[in-house]
Amino acid sequence: MAESWKESLEILKNGNKRFLHQKQCKAEHKIDDLRELEEGQDPHAIVICCSDSRVSPDIIFNQHLGSLFVIQNAGNVCDTSVLGSVQYALQHLGTPLVVVLGHSLCGAVTAAHKNKNVTGPLKNIVEIIDSHVVEGSIDDSIRSHTKQSAEEMRQLLKPHESRLDQTVRILSAYYDIGSGEVTWLSE
Repeated sequence: MAESWKESLEILKNGNKRFLHQKQCKAEHKIDDLRELEEGQDPHAIVICCSDSRVSPDIIFNQHLGSLFVIQNAGNVCDTSVLGSVQYALQHLGTPLVVVLGHSLCGAVTAAHKNKNVTGPLKNIVEIIDSHVVEGSIDDSIRSHTKQSAEEMRQLLKPHESRLDQTVRILSAYYDIGSGEVTWLSE
């Protein structure tokens, strides 16, 4: 298990390299491994990512079940429920790294970028993303949204820093669905 955010980051980077090179996937679990998980969780990273079925952090970072505390929603938006989940993992599990993971071909960011008129609960998500949309390509908006969401998470967590027993880092990253590669937007 990672003791620091730097160790966690290296674990994620190495895991993505294994995934890209189609090395042995850690997703194979034995019943004994699952029984060990009943004793509790000790994730080394929190990953906030999109609900897109093509984005699975455990797979793209080649991690064992229980290694990542994954929070997924359309467009990887950082709202109060996400903040509460992150706070739980930081304070109660001691997880040292938070990763906001955007991805290529994100439908929610595409809707905001193209100013699509959406209704219902999806409209709330698109409105959150809308303030992060930039001139240029949809991909530029995806990267901007990811970086700005990580910065917003930093600001939201600032008042809680005194209650954390460890140094925490919040980073942004971009997953390319076509290549499988994760690019780190901040370190």
